[in-house]
Amino acid sequence: MEETGYILIKPSQIYLFKKTPFYSEAKEGTFILYKESGITIERERVKEKNHPNLYIAAKDKNAALIELSSALNMDLVKNIASKGLISVKKALCRIVEEALSPHQVTMLPTLPDTIEILVEGYAKDHKSIEYLTRIAGNSTIVTEHTVNVMALTLQYCFFHNFDENRIRQLALCGLLHDIGTSRIDKAILEAPQKLTDKEFKIYAEHTVLGHNLIITETDFDISVATIALEHHERVDGSGYPNGTTKITSDSRLIGIIDCYESLAYRDKTFRKAKTPFDTLSLIKEEVKTGRFDKETFKNFTSCLTK
Repeated sequence: MEETGYILIKPSQIYLFKKTPFYSEAKEGTFILYKESGITIERERVKEKNHPNLYIAAKDKNAALIELSSALNMDLVKNIASKGLISVKKALCRIVEEALSPHQVTMLPTLPDTIEILVEGYAKDHKSIEYLTRIAGNSTIVTEHTVNVMALTLQYCFFHNFDENRIRQLALCGLLHDIGTSRIDKAILEAPQKLTDKEFKIYAEHTVLGHNLIITETDFDISVATIALEHHERVDGSGYPNGTTKITSDSRLIGIIDCYESLAYRDKTFRKAKTPFDTLSLIKEEVKTGRFDKETFKNFTSCLTK
């Protein structure tokens, strides 16, 4: 069934569209064509806000999201070419922010293109990937966390000389491991205090939600969905959502990277981010108790301490 109505465009995205027609509201509930397909509104005009609120027709939503994704990836290519890591981090966060937004699943199939751009751009410049994780941005906690996990995954893969197909696959897994959070209330995701038991139970559902979303909305390899489901499982069965001890090796890896990033890069009201050394020391204690796999931890540590 074709969608009806109109969707407001974010001002920061207006200049990225060429093929998609824009509409403006003539009077309440009545929309008229503002920009035909094939025309771009200049960036300077967007900055000066020299236009009314602009909308796309709901029937054009999927095509518009694909065009948006393509434009954002082209922006990423330009930033990598200019060797500006701060701009690259911002561009990546922007792509992830859009892809992980609720009801924007049309953009998910274009994420491998983003991975391809990164792999090609940094295959011979591994240090840049390492530095990328250290750059703080102004995006949401979930967005920055996702980008950092993906970058740390790339750092691991490059260090251990994985072949490019394997690198792309694992990087995509890192990028989408937390996609289920797009279905969780933002107030819970960005709570300034520790979650209550009830809130944590809701938060923990992001693993199942992410797995199901990837299965139903994409044709990605099953490993991507598996890692979304398993990255909070632990080898001693103390994790969630299923408390299983049978965890894939890739899930063990992303689980450690996810934990490391949260501790080392994430300031919270109730605790400060820890140094990399202190973070690894904490995780090492978890290895000793059997929560994390010893060999996986050893291999991850080696890529950080080279």
